[in-house]
Amino acid sequence: MLGKFKRSRQVDDDFLTRTIEEAVLKKVQNGFDPERVGELISKAVPELIDEMSPQLAASLMKDNRRLRAVKRGDRKYDRRLQKRWGRALDLYVLIHTLCAELGEKTAHKERDGLTPTQEYTLEALTGLHVSACRVAGEVLTLLSHGHPRGALARCRTLHETAVIAGVIADSASDSDHSDLAERFLDHEIIGLRRDARQFQKDHATLGEEPLEQAYLDELDRKYNEVITKYGADFKREYGWAKKFSPNDNLRALEEKASLSHIRPHYQWASSEVHCGARGLSRNFVEYRGIVVRDAGKTNVGLIDPASMALNSLMQVTFSLAVEGAPEGSDFEAVLCMRAVDEIRSACCNAFIDAQVEIDQAERKILERMQRKAPKL
Repeated sequence: MLGKFKRSRQVDDDFLTRTIEEAVLKKVQNGFDPERVGELISKAVPELIDEMSPQLAASLMKDNRRLRAVKRGDRKYDRRLQKRWGRALDLYVLIHTLCAELGEKTAHKERDGLTPTQEYTLEALTGLHVSACRVAGEVLTLLSHGHPRGALARCRTLHETAVIAGVIADSASDSDHSDLAERFLDHEIIGLRRDARQFQKDHATLGEEPLEQAYLDELDRKYNEVITKYGADFKREYGWAKKFSPNDNLRALEEKASLSHIRPHYQWASSEVHCGARGLSRNFVEYRGIVVRDAGKTNVGLIDPASMALNSLMQVTFSLAVEGAPEGSDFEAVLCMRAVDEIRSACCNAFIDAQVEIDQAERKILERMQRKAPKL
């Protein structure tokens, strides 16, 4: 692909230099002191850039050859990736579809006479399941187009969703903490008020109109209500879980949900979310004996994000359809989850098989390259 770009006629790399030289030469011919060329250039360059950049942008936008080449390359790459990983990705689609259907069926069951606690629990778990299905679909899209690290970043959100769904489902039958779902839903106002106050502070810089004072007053009223109801600790990020877990943070909730063993994968995924030095080292990959910076697509590394995403999606689905169901788990839901788990095992094996095939093909290529390499 890079070779095609080099052979195609793109914007001349010497365009700006040539333009400056022509302008300077014209000045000298008109009697300008040659010894003051440096001064002339230092003054002319900013003005020249201001003048020429719109013309350059217009030229680039008119020439569609680069864009067509990139799109053509992407399509070819996606077809090759599908050929290698198609079976595994198809099973991922099946699991995602089954979980979504089971969640929808559970959420739309006819239920009469639910207690407020049961209604809060069902509302919270349904909302979390909807989010999990959407994010799992985003993971699938990223994997299908060669972006496993982007998929891993979304797995971080899925893990957090699985943890929260797990503790809410577990607390539903606990008389001491049966209000956890209500607390979780009421905590929305904390984030809304925080975001609104930040926007109000920065709206002028953003070029936006300020929020209406009546809206801000209403947020303050609701905020004061929940702080009065639950206490000052409720304003913390996981303040809704303070009563359930005195250490109101995700790590403590992972322990409560029996998901603390996922912490290493979660931290790995976090390095793809936050822009820290730790994540930069992951940009280096070895390709056929050469260490390169990976700035684009790759057809390896799909196993971990796929496995992490499916596990989290199934945990959220289980929390909604089995553990957190107001009437208790039923035979059909348990049977469906067991069947989905069987498919998950087959899916993970398919991902592993695809990676093994790629590794074997790469070894053969390296062996051929070594045979053809000149002997010293």
